[in-house]
Amino acid sequence: MNEEWKSMFGSQEPASSQLATAADGPGGPTRKSAVTPAVAVLQSVASGAAYQRRINTCKAELQQLVQQKREQCSAERMAKQMMESAEWESRPPPPGWHPKGLLVAHLHEHKAAVNRIKVSDEHSIFATASNDGTVKVWDSQKMEGKTTTTRSVLTYSRIGGHVKTLTFCQGSHYLAVASDNGSIQLLAVEANKPPKSPKVQPFQTRSLDLQVDGCAVDIHHFNSGAQSVLAYATVNGSLVGWDLRSNSNAWTLRHDLRLGLITSFSVDMHQCWLCLGTSSGTMACWDMRFQLPISNHSHPARARIRRLLMHPLYQSSVIAAVQGNNEVSMWDMETGDRKFTLWASSAPPLSEMQPSPHSVHGIYCSPADGNPLLLTAGSDMRIRFWDLAYPERSYIVAGGANDSLHCPSVLYSRKIIEGTEVVQEIHSKQKSGVVEDSPRRGPDSLPVGHHDIITDIATFQTTQGFIVTSSRDGIVKVWK
Repeated sequence: MNEEWKSMFGSQEPASSQLATAADGPGGPTRKSAVTPAVAVLQSVASGAAYQRRINTCKAELQQLVQQKREQCSAERMAKQMMESAEWESRPPPPGWHPKGLLVAHLHEHKAAVNRIKVSDEHSIFATASNDGTVKVWDSQKMEGKTTTTRSVLTYSRIGGHVKTLTFCQGSHYLAVASDNGSIQLLAVEANKPPKSPKVQPFQTRSLDLQVDGCAVDIHHFNSGAQSVLAYATVNGSLVGWDLRSNSNAWTLRHDLRLGLITSFSVDMHQCWLCLGTSSGTMACWDMRFQLPISNHSHPARARIRRLLMHPLYQSSVIAAVQGNNEVSMWDMETGDRKFTLWASSAPPLSEMQPSPHSVHGIYCSPADGNPLLLTAGSDMRIRFWDLAYPERSYIVAGGANDSLHCPSVLYSRKIIEGTEVVQEIHSKQKSGVVEDSPRRGPDSLPVGHHDIITDIATFQTTQGFIVTSSRDGIVKVWK
């Protein structure tokens, strides 16, 4: 028996052996028997105190472990409740919202193409990313037309390269920006307090290896309760979840480049799966819980996926904008079926041999109380409002600068083609001579539409609903 065991539990030697030892030797049994009980009592008291200290230590460690498990369980429960009650957006458009296409702001601060627009959760600010290497933050309240100054409240230019994408993080307290030089930076920006100082320092920075991973092409943020994850996809096929709290990777996925280069991706609102689109027209799904590929489906014409987002109502469906014919389709990723298609092209619906060169570059989708609405804009410089519940109510919000002063006269028809519901835009014939014969009351107005390809579209709500669009010539426009 070792000494530690003896100090904790005392000696376990039989009492008979102790008595036999005490009886040996010249002292006689009487003297030894008087000393032995006192020694035994002292040893028992000492071992009892050590045993009690050990018990107290174990109890304290157990209580600490129980508290940690309770906190972990509470965080997981809160995360589950948060995901179950997750909203598609914090401030959706008001019921019955139909933008009129009135221009309220024309912003020309960027010196090159604007690639992406993001609106904060509170809709108090929105941010734009440009090829001129800058990120600009704008105050939404100043876009209502009540003030004469509509200048940006912040310009950040220390990331370098062409800023390709951005997103708000952690309740819009931070803004994540990604450049084609491989840099991803997290900027501290309080959405409820628009910044007034241009001196913004990056809170966290990550530099990607351009040879191994390539630059980030798309980023999204989601909060799982225990983790605050910034997910980004790179040119060379890496899908990485960057945990902003621990500054480490929460997960890493490798996309098969034989399916094409990643162009866009989107994460399920409940964080169960994600879907990515590629340059070869493939939509590939990944299980977020087990980090395994689920399935992949391809566009019949292998058309490039330009933008991809989750459907706000159907959990297994995605909405994808592809190259050509202004096509936007909803795909059921469980079956691979194309459920419906928006077709703003003169080519025959779903045709693959006569593609129109125009494509949708920006999409905004809202559930709108069970009647989803979709806003699209792209290379034809037109902004379209699609009513998915009543397609005949769809219309062109604003035409391009090359259109006439009035939006083109169009109709929308619904038909079923090879099992797919198709909503086709049809240009109606205008009566000749009506415009020429009507008297002019003043000089012709200047066109308010975009002069170049529209790269992105978003909405924000203040006292009313607004649309914000960006174009390849660096222009940002706000509409109502």
